[in-house]
Amino acid sequence: MIDTASISIDQIRQHGLPAATFRNKDIYQQECDAILKNGWASIGCGQQILNSGDILPAQLFGQSLIALRNKDGEIGVFHNICRHKAAPLVDEPCNKRALMCPYHKWSFNMSGELINAPLYFGNKKQKMSAEDKADKGLIPVRFAIWWDIIFVNIDGAADPFVDFIQPIEKQLTAYSPEDIRIINTTDYEGQVNWKLAIDNFLDGYHVPFVHSQACNVKAALGQEELFLSDNIVGLRLANGASSKPKKTSKQLPHFSGLPTEKQGTQQWFCIFPNTLFFIDPCWVQTIVIKPMGEESTAESLSIYVVSKEAASEGYEAERTSLDAVLNEVNQQDIDLLDKLQHTRSNDIANKGHLIPAWDNVSMAFHQTWLKKMNHNER
Repeated sequence: MIDTASISIDQIRQHGLPAATFRNKDIYQQECDAILKNGWASIGCGQQILNSGDILPAQLFGQSLIALRNKDGEIGVFHNICRHKAAPLVDEPCNKRALMCPYHKWSFNMSGELINAPLYFGNKKQKMSAEDKADKGLIPVRFAIWWDIIFVNIDGAADPFVDFIQPIEKQLTAYSPEDIRIINTTDYEGQVNWKLAIDNFLDGYHVPFVHSQACNVKAALGQEELFLSDNIVGLRLANGASSKPKKTSKQLPHFSGLPTEKQGTQQWFCIFPNTLFFIDPCWVQTIVIKPMGEESTAESLSIYVVSKEAASEGYEAERTSLDAVLNEVNQQDIDLLDKLQHTRSNDIANKGHLIPAWDNVSMAFHQTWLKKMNHNER
């Protein structure tokens, strides 16, 4: 068993988190309680469930949840369990008029209320009353939606979401989420600890070397570190977008009303614990990191254009190119991370050296992780 209280901030600054924290089963179980249940974690995106009856199952940190859209077009989030013997209701994204348990055929409407439990009274010819059904609906989960990302707070006791998200909301006042349109969502799986996926996203050092199609060395040297709060850190390139070679003959439209000085700016953030958010003048990318075990992680990458015009037929080629490039970049990271898991989780990795010129942001993520874990221990 690893005692997280023995990990020092100085150790993190020099070497990052100890190797064992990327492989230890007990640490992962602690994370499920200390990090998921009492924070704001993402599970998916609202535009993945555009139509009434759409259902999106999500598993992360040992929790099985569903997000769905009811007949009134409203989104709800529930635990993905029947109220009888906790059988899972949904395994894959789908569209249904009602949810039915595959075990004993209990059924629920899209607002989570119990419709019927067949033979509830056995041989008695008796119908369930409203009172019988009242406490047997699906268990709701506290949630909030920001930039189409669905965030959940499992224990219901986290700080108000508006306070949690305010630092990045302030950072993005020049950008409007109202017109973003989803292009595609791609799911990935990797044999890697979830923290390495986050660390990699916050590592601007590797970008010109691993993703030369996305950034050159000169541009990478212009990165600015962003420490918005303990929970929200990231990087900014003032001219990241304008320094890239054009992929097609015309450019996707910018955010409406975006000031000229921001029309080349790229920013990317980790919203602790598992939300990765990248904003460009012409597109947005979100990655929901889904920890599945100490050495297993799933990801859902969603890509958006930022206007109705950009979503039109006239920009189909540009959207296709954008989708291909961003997924190529992510696949390069997945391939790298599967290899990195074996070496970074080996104790010899504790002799590595972080460098202030490049590693301060990922260092901050490691420090927040340690703070959350040790706070839970107290």
